[in-house]
Amino acid sequence: MSLPMIRVVLGAIMIDFLQQFFASPVMQDALPPALFIAIVASSMSVMILAHRLSFLTVGISHASLAGLGLAIAFSLPLLPTATAFCVGIALLLAALPKQRGISEDTGTGLLFAGSMALGIVLISQVSRNQVDLFGLLFGNILTVTTQEWHWLLFIGCIILLAFITMARAWWSIAFDAITAAAGGLPVSLLRLLLYGTVGLSVVMCVKLAGIVLTTGLMVLPATCAWLWGRSLISLWLLSMSFAIIGTFIGLLFSYNYDWPSGATIVLTLCIMFIMSWGTAWLTQRNK
Repeated sequence: MSLPMIRVVLGAIMIDFLQQFFASPVMQDALPPALFIAIVASSMSVMILAHRLSFLTVGISHASLAGLGLAIAFSLPLLPTATAFCVGIALLLAALPKQRGISEDTGTGLLFAGSMALGIVLISQVSRNQVDLFGLLFGNILTVTTQEWHWLLFIGCIILLAFITMARAWWSIAFDAITAAAGGLPVSLLRLLLYGTVGLSVVMCVKLAGIVLTTGLMVLPATCAWLWGRSLISLWLLSMSFAIIGTFIGLLFSYNYDWPSGATIVLTLCIMFIMSWGTAWLTQRNK
């Protein structure tokens, strides 16, 4: 078989696979929320890297187990309860470093451990039929209900509005908070709002990637973009591009091989980072 014929056959196979993918009722339900979460997470990813808040996302995502445990134990709405808890933890972490002797890392570790312990105790008291533990830990975008999708849209729009409104101010205080304060920016308030917005973003990512893998969604898109972008707008657009492509490819592999969707997306983003880093290194070397 000639090379052009092989290309035609492979192209036909790919088109057929994509038609099946888009026609699948499961993927039709999963794709919109997954891509929306990717857009929101990649936007905040830029600020998380600029402010060096990667460990904060680890702390909040693991602390969300307590919020989820409260919702399950007391039959409360799952995502709204987790949202309130995560935002509360994020704001508390923003305030803790002001107390003498408690650094931000220490405060994150304390609340991280305490909230995880509370979540484990609460979840251990309910029936196994009441909780999808694998979904909580590793995410399952395939189980998003209509009500949950509406909630994700609601908090996602709040996050994007906050990002668009305050991105330049957040960007300024990330690199020179003293000059920003001298210029009249309310640095403490802006940082408090940033932490609260990160808390909202974590809740969205938990539904897609779970408690364990949320940090990957919050960090990897901007990490890939940081190798190429220079300005805030270029980093934002690149971060979103990496996240959307990674999420789509991850869902394709998840659908084809029946892999966990969240883990597959994060793994895809990791591979994209390695490829991006390698390409950037070769580019710099050949100059």
